[in-house]
Amino acid sequence: MSDSFADRFDTARYVNEQPVRLFRPDRYGPQDDEAVSVPEPLWHRIRLLGTAYNLHLLPVLDGTTDPVFLSDGQVEQLLDELRFVGTVVDDPLVDAEVRAILAIAQLATQGASKHHLGIEFP
Repeated sequence: MSDSFADRFDTARYVNEQPVRLFRPDRYGPQDDEAVSVPEPLWHRIRLLGTAYNLHLLPVLDGTTDPVFLSDGQVEQLLDELRFVGTVVDDPLVDAEVRAILAIAQLATQGASKHHLGIEFP
């Protein structure tokens, strides 16, 4: 790999980036361990991999001014797509973010909302 692109795999490059926040609206009371903040460039890396592989849900999660809320079925689709992206790409930053999103999205529901996962864009 060219040294001029090596910083793309350094977490320090993304420390000051705006986050895409994924959270659980179906939980009673906010918990710090029930939200994930993904640096926006890494979110777009994951999302654009979804586009490159002609997936269905990841490509449309491109950012809006309002939060997006996913139902149980949509979260299952997202989980399948994230698992796929995680297996086809050799990128440690994508792998770490995918694992974090999978962990939050797979938490058992508490039924406080009809939505299973919320996504807030910067």
